[in-house]
Amino acid sequence: MAGILLGLGLGAVQLVLLLLGVGLLGSRKLKIWALAVQFLCPLAGLLLCALVWTAQLLPCAVAMSAVLVLGGVTGFLVFRARDSHRKKD
Repeated sequence: MAGILLGLGLGAVQLVLLLLGVGLLGSRKLKIWALAVQFLCPLAGLLLCALVWTAQLLPCAVAMSAVLVLGGVTGFLVFRARDSHRKKD
């Protein structure tokens, strides 16, 4: 259970940093620190899980991946809904 919670937490942090980095690049502000830091989240999370809760490594990785995939799909759908709403106006 601890591995799942760790995966969910660090997956959410990585998703926020990834969305922030993409938003900064999309607005042509050349600040890529968020994109660089977000790569450390899986490394830190899986390393911590491997050192402390070795048996929870797979659930941690699956939870982290699930947060990223579901968050990415949700973000895409929200963006498409906003974009189509703007075109109607």
